Amino acid sequence: MERFGLDFGTTNTTLARVRGDGTSELVPMDPRATDPHVLRSLLYYSLEAREFVVGQQAVDEYLAEGMAGVLIQSIKTFLADESFEETFIHDRYWTLEELIAVLFRRVRAVIHACTTDDVALVVGRPAVFIDRPEREELARTRIRRAAARAGFDTVTFAYEPIAAGLAYEATLDQSQLVLIADLGGGTSDFTLMRLGGARGGDRAADILATGGVQIGGDSFDATIMTRRLAHHFGSTSTYRSMEGRELPFPAHVTALLGRWHQVPFLRGRKMRDLLGRVRFASSDPEAIDRLEGLVEGNLAFFLFDAIEGAKARLSSVPTTTLAFDRGGIALEERLSRGALDALTSDDRTRVAACLDRVLGDAGVEAGQVEAVFLTGGSAQMPALRELFVARFGDDRLRARDYLTTVASGLALCGG
Repeated sequence: MERFGLDFGTTNTTLARVRGDGTSELVPMDPRATDPHVLRSLLYYSLEAREFVVGQQAVDEYLAEGMAGVLIQSIKTFLADESFEETFIHDRYWTLEELIAVLFRRVRAVIHACTTDDVALVVGRPAVFIDRPEREELARTRIRRAAARAGFDTVTFAYEPIAAGLAYEATLDQSQLVLIADLGGGTSDFTLMRLGGARGGDRAADILATGGVQIGGDSFDATIMTRRLAHHFGSTSTYRSMEGRELPFPAHVTALLGRWHQVPFLRGRKMRDLLGRVRFASSDPEAIDRLEGLVEGNLAFFLFDAIEGAKARLSSVPTTTLAFDRGGIALEERLSRGALDALTSDDRTRVAACLDRVLGDAGVEAGQVEAVFLTGGSAQMPALRELFVARFGDDRLRARDYLTTVASGLALCGG
C-alpha cells in the first residue's frame, strides 16, 4: 500500500508520497502553475464547459470567460461553518462536500498517475479548525465525505504542525525540543514536540502541547482591505436617510469587503437595494460607483491578488505601491512595512498569546526550546518572524520549503 500526505490548505494544496527508502517526495499537482508542486485551492465553474476546473486553470478560464462563471477560494474556511450547507451554482445547489470533492478528485487523479496500488491518505488538519470545539467534528466529517465522493475509502488525519515537525526531524541527527509554528492562510498552529534521536512508533508521548488560533494570511489581507482600501469603496462616507439624518456607511458592508469570497454576497437583492439607497444620498457617490463596479464586475479576486502581492513584497522591501487598475477602477496606496505592522498588531498579539499558551500548557520556558521550525506562507512576514526572534533568538529559528513542508510530513505520518 502506497502512503500519501495531503496538505489541503486555505490558499494552496500540496501532495507528497513516501519513497521506498522511507523518505518523502513531493508530487506535482498543477502543470500550469509556476511551481507545479503547489495547487492553488481554487475552484471555477465554467459556464462554457459546464464543469469545475481547479488551480491555475481556474484563474485562466475565469479570465478567458470574462469572469462570467463562479470562482471559489478559501473554501476550507467554511468546513466548521454549520450555516454553510449548500450554494446555488449555475443550475443546481452544491453542498460544501461536493465542492471540496472537486479538488479531491484532482488529488485522486494525480495519485492514480503515480500508482495503481491501494492508497493510504493522510490529510492535514489545523490544531484548531474553529474557536468553537463542538464544530470540530463537523469539519472532519465534511472532509471524510468529500474524500469518499472522490473515491478515497479511508482517510486519516494528522495535525499539520506535527507533520511539519516530522519533516524537520528528517534533518536532525540528535534529539531536540522543538516548537513547530505553522503559519498559513487561515490559521496559525503550534506544537511543542521532542524530535530526533532515532524516535519511532507511537509518538504521542513526544508531543508536549498543541494549540492554534484562526489568524493567518487571509486575516492580514482583510485588515489591509478594510483599513487601507475600503475608503475607496465608500467606507468613510455618509448618506442621508429619508428622515434627513446623516448616517455612516453600513459597517456590515465594510466587513464583507474584508473577505473577497464574501463580496459576491453584496449582489443579493437586499444588498443591491441598500447600496442603491446609499448611492442616491451618499456624500461620496463616486466611491459607491466603484463599490458597485467591484461587485458587479467580479473584480474582488483580482483586488485581493494585488493586496497579497503587496504584502508579500513587504517581506523583502520597506515600502511598496499597492496598485489596482481593472474594470474602470483605478487606485494606488503607498504601503510601508511599518504601516503593515501597525495594521496587523492586534492579530499578531493574538498569535503571540496562543504561542505563550502552548508553552504554558507544556510547562516549558522559552529558553528551554532548542529550535523553532517555521513553515507556512505567513512565516515569511517579517513582523511575525520577529515575534519568534524576540522570544527565542534568531539563532534558534529554522525554516525551509514554506509551502510544501507539511505535505512531506503528512506522508511520513502515514507510517
